[in-house]
Amino acid sequence: MQKYEIALFDLDGTLSESAEGILECVRKIFIEMDRPMPDDKSVRAFIGPPMYDSLKRVGFNNEDALVGVEIYKRNFIESGIYKNRVYDGMYEVLAELKAHGVKLAVASTKYQKFTDRIIDMLDLRKYFDIVGGSTSLSADPGTIVKPRHDKIEVMNYVIESLKGSENDRIVMIGDTKYDADGAAKVGCDFIGCLYGYGTKEEMIQYYTCGSPVFVNNPDEITGFII
Repeated sequence: MQKYEIALFDLDGTLSESAEGILECVRKIFIEMDRPMPDDKSVRAFIGPPMYDSLKRVGFNNEDALVGVEIYKRNFIESGIYKNRVYDGMYEVLAELKAHGVKLAVASTKYQKFTDRIIDMLDLRKYFDIVGGSTSLSADPGTIVKPRHDKIEVMNYVIESLKGSENDRIVMIGDTKYDADGAAKVGCDFIGCLYGYGTKEEMIQYYTCGSPVFVNNPDEITGFII
């Protein structure tokens, strides 16, 4: 019997290499809103958390952050989304996990529409039992049964959708402190991907319910799950 029944995968920096398209669209927010451009380190920190939260972090008020989110979404769907590629070896990892009966899910704070489109564009849909992304803060509340914004809400949504499991049979695979923090707060195990966009130090700091394990490339993931 495999160690885990459910494996949740982050998208950016875990399943796919996507930094080029994301950062290009982040910079367009500042250009179109005539704001001073942050330094490269600050721009790169936009990879991982919800876009609204990142804009608030660099000084946008609520209204301007929502405007910035819409600018990002427009540019991302026009161009940034196409600058994605699946990490080498990931297709094989997912196929093996699925063959062993592991329930697979995507748990990303990228907007659901974008998450779905990327998963389909990269031919990953066949591996996953559910694809979970975030819902928009600016959406009509009447159209959303249960809003999802941060990593914890998305993780809980996909776990509940898969009919759940004991926490010690669930693992989150991700590359940033947001993934580590989400896993800690949900109470499941965590595998940190050092080939992604976060740091080992941050992931250790934010995973507060045990000792995470780390992989240097996708093909190491399988051995920790089955």
